Amino acid sequence: MTIYPYQFEAPIEKFGVGKTRKIWYTVLFLPEHFHEELPFDQYPRLRVEGEIADIPINNAFMPTGDKRYYVIIAPHILKDAELELGDIVEMRFCIADQNHVDVPPALTKTLKARKDLIKKWEALTPGKQRMLAQHVMSAKTAPTQQKRLIEALEALDHFKADLRAWRQHQKKNK
Repeated sequence: MTIYPYQFEAPIEKFGVGKTRKIWYTVLFLPEHFHEELPFDQYPRLRVEGEIADIPINNAFMPTGDKRYYVIIAPHILKDAELELGDIVEMRFCIADQNHVDVPPALTKTLKARKDLIKKWEALTPGKQRMLAQHVMSAKTAPTQQKRLIEALEALDHFKADLRAWRQHQKKNK
């Protein structure tokens, strides 16, 4: 068992994000006494590693806009820990490397082969790199991963890594 320097208990809640169309997430809110202790002034989206209900997580505390911070609880955590809304759950965590990016092997291999794209990749912020890497990694099948790899590379090459702009371009040109 890993020892984490921060821990708290909180209820599992639903939280809606978005002004015109809300997207609802299952979250834990960080207790207020941590707000000054953690480096939110330097990292408004503070990446953390730890456990929720003894299940490993690698996530970030996100700002709400009303001076609160939350972490999203993935559906598999709720299922694996047999948790539901309203349950009180323990979270233990440490501050993660804010620049770390897990890059899937297929993306790494392609970037190494394309010198023009590696320069564009290296110019991205870690957050944009994570977004493209996650787009590829979240595919459940090899064909979908290959399709997403192509999408990510096109977005990187022609749309400054903006997948939304790439999608809009695709829709417009159909």
